[in-house]
Amino acid sequence: MNKTLLFTLIISFFTLQLNAQCSENDETKVLLIGDSWAFFMYVDGTIDNVFEKWGHTHYKFLSNPTVAENGAETDDFQGSSKQTEIQNLINDNPSIEAIHLSIAGNDVLGDWNVNFTQAQLDELIDSVYARTLDVVNFLKSTKPGIKIVFSGYVYPNFEEILTVNNPLGNSHPFYGTWNSMGQPTFLQINTILNDFSTLMEDYANTEPQVEFYKAPALMQYTFGQNDVLGVAPGGTYPPFTQPLPFGDPSYPSPKESMRDYLGITRDCFHLSPKGYRDLIGYHTQKFYHKFLMDDQYLLSTLSNDGSVSSAQNVSNDLILGKNGSEDFATVLNFNTQNMDWQKVTNAEIFLRIEEITGDNPLSSPVEVSVKSGNLGSTITIDAADYTANTDMDETPCVFGSNNQTQSWIRIELPATMNEFITKNSNTQFLIKSTSTTDGTVKFTNASDSDFAPVLNLKYDTTYTSIKNITEESTLVLFPNPAEHILRINKNEASISSIKIYNSLGQLCLQQQNNSTSINVESLNSGFYKVAITMDSKVIMRNFVKK
Repeated sequence: MNKTLLFTLIISFFTLQLNAQCSENDETKVLLIGDSWAFFMYVDGTIDNVFEKWGHTHYKFLSNPTVAENGAETDDFQGSSKQTEIQNLINDNPSIEAIHLSIAGNDVLGDWNVNFTQAQLDELIDSVYARTLDVVNFLKSTKPGIKIVFSGYVYPNFEEILTVNNPLGNSHPFYGTWNSMGQPTFLQINTILNDFSTLMEDYANTEPQVEFYKAPALMQYTFGQNDVLGVAPGGTYPPFTQPLPFGDPSYPSPKESMRDYLGITRDCFHLSPKGYRDLIGYHTQKFYHKFLMDDQYLLSTLSNDGSVSSAQNVSNDLILGKNGSEDFATVLNFNTQNMDWQKVTNAEIFLRIEEITGDNPLSSPVEVSVKSGNLGSTITIDAADYTANTDMDETPCVFGSNNQTQSWIRIELPATMNEFITKNSNTQFLIKSTSTTDGTVKFTNASDSDFAPVLNLKYDTTYTSIKNITEESTLVLFPNPAEHILRINKNEASISSIKIYNSLGQLCLQQQNNSTSINVESLNSGFYKVAITMDSKVIMRNFVKK
């Protein structure tokens, strides 16, 4: 056999082996349903694209043209046809844990007019709100504990697109919609949208199964008004300057964020593929990223993270790679004493890429070392950490988008490392690149909890997580929402501890006794998880603090 061919076959074999070892099984986690916004996100594959960018390459969404229908209104989802289809999809895909719902926009745009009296406007909003909640209540009933993520909308752009360089004139598909509303100004239509958004936000704040992240100015924020607005009030503003959630309601979403139809015209209400990615990206930042974690996640500790180099240089930045003769390793510290359970069966590290310089070191395999306790003599980073003794060194599988900034990688730690991640002490990791060419990557640190390094943990089968709670479980928290005392309606089992965690996974309160109540007055208002240990099991429940 030709030596070159033999060498190629050998390389191909080992590549296949590596790919096989690092293969992952896809799971459907999100059902996408609703109106034309859901339809376009379905066609664009938006949720899958965003999940991949955030490192969740193994989690997928599901939809079809029946449940994501162009032009659908709330009453369409009150009917038996769509409800049966939704229930069947959930029954056939038991891994679904959330429903992303885009609805109610057509109800308002189709029925509202600028000449409405306040009484007419109130009647319209009340009726749309009531139908929306009816749809949400059905979705909540499809599966115990399922999350409903209300998508919401961003500002449209009717006036500029329809009146400035519009080659279609009155024949534009959205001219009739704008005209039937009485040709509202940006401020008029945006005010209606903001009022409805606030109404949905108030509802979601009291309903643990529903999530809503109000950001109608999101396109103003991510795109900016780079060209002068073609109608009043004119002017420009750079990206990332308009404050969320409302930005400047006297402006529309920028034209560039609207869907482009073959360069002929723009949509007035539907977003470009990038616009929808920005929308789902915001939902992922605020919800999906942490929701898709397993039984518990921990954020790294800003004061004890950083990097060390072969030249014994220490930095608070999370640097990985090679600069000349100097190699940099990233050091991460996690307070695993806050773990809910002792035995870890799977662990992953999520890191967000902030900057790439030179050849990307993530193009080569990385090496991860784990230390139960401290790499050096103290928890603080020092130069000796680079060559410190560790409990285990391995080459893990790495998933995600490793070649662009603001994307995440997911490092799947080998199972052999699990025994060194325990409640006995904090856990530190040292991450090195095997690249031999110059190039570094800088990861985002823990200064912003939305983008902080994450340690994702899965526990052994005796742990009962929030995702494994069944309808038959009788343990109930009440009142919920709670303002002063949170009580537990339990059976004869004995409670040994109650722990309350905030949305960042931080332990806020704990109680070590056989009590069926805990005082929550000291907690800030918001959403919390409660871990109740009883009969050698941990049962998770959600509650809202007033």
